[in-house]
Amino acid sequence: MKLKHIAAAALVAVSGSAFAVGPGPLGTIDNLPIIIGNVVAPGIFQDLYNFSITDPGTLSGSVIATNFAGFNIPGIAVSLLDSTFAQIGAVDNTPTSFTFSGLAAGTYSLNVIGFATGATGGLYGGSFVVATAPVPEPETYALMLAGLGMVGFMAARRRQG
Repeated sequence: MKLKHIAAAALVAVSGSAFAVGPGPLGTIDNLPIIIGNVVAPGIFQDLYNFSITDPGTLSGSVIATNFAGFNIPGIAVSLLDSTFAQIGAVDNTPTSFTFSGLAAGTYSLNVIGFATGATGGLYGGSFVVATAPVPEPETYALMLAGLGMVGFMAARRRQG
């Protein structure tokens, strides 16, 4: 019985850590929710989450922080940078919820910056997703045309009968 509890605890620990990612490259993330987080040392910090999208879309998400101050009450800010590190839109100083819309296909960086005031630093966590419009596959069009052909065939048979 103890072995089952140990195995279950190990499974929970491994599966929980597999979903959260720290700063760095995330690859292509179209329509894929990303859970982010980091523990930072006391003082000013900046974390970049680099990613690319293949279709136009909108990035939305949220960040919750503990032991941060300086910029505002939450003490943490979020901005979006393009591939040349130019800022897109305004810095969100209340990142419990943020949105950056009108994104073109390309490479971006989510910039999380703050000032950790805890004796051992601070921590933050959150998530974001880039919602893009789905592009139909060629098979979808073929199936639609086959269906329209069948409807046309049935209508023609009805008129003859």
